[in-house]
Amino acid sequence: MNGIEKITNRITQDAQAEIQARMTQAQEEADRILSDCKKQADQIRAQILETGQKELAAHRARLNSMNKLDERKAVLAAKQAVIDEAFEGAVERLCALPEEKMVSLLSRLIATHAQQGDEEVILAPDQRETYGQKVIVQANELLQGGSLTLGPGDPEIQGGCILRRGAVDVNCTFAMLTRQLRSELSGKVAELLFPQTQGL
Repeated sequence: MNGIEKITNRITQDAQAEIQARMTQAQEEADRILSDCKKQADQIRAQILETGQKELAAHRARLNSMNKLDERKAVLAAKQAVIDEAFEGAVERLCALPEEKMVSLLSRLIATHAQQGDEEVILAPDQRETYGQKVIVQANELLQGGSLTLGPGDPEIQGGCILRRGAVDVNCTFAMLTRQLRSELSGKVAELLFPQTQGL
């Protein structure tokens, strides 16, 4: 093995180690966020279910003939409200990440969803001003020579970003990503929140 091959192998090993470390870090962060969201959802669930139980008691007294059907509807509505709160809470937790973690998350999100690597990245105005350029630098590094640029701030964005290339936008806002994952994850979220019952 000549010197160039040794250097090439060393670079490859270092890159693989860095990729593995980043993937491990990302998984740990995702696990922590999910754990935090579950704790928050548990608190919200307890409050909503307590209110729901009081409403159900009053409802039984008024409508004896429709008791079972109405109770089921109320419980389903309460459970759906808890699930709604869980997803909203997840978005809020993501939006509240400290700068270092937000920069890392946004740069990985951009690198994952960039189609050409030369898109304009649109962030919320405060994010753009505070750490927008850091996000661009890290995302370009992750793309290994990307040429992403920082676009104007968009006050409609609460968290996440939009990747713009010409007339084509890729919506990577936290709200949109959560909406896209909701149908896939709602069942799992319901199982976590309501383990004693089947689904919703």
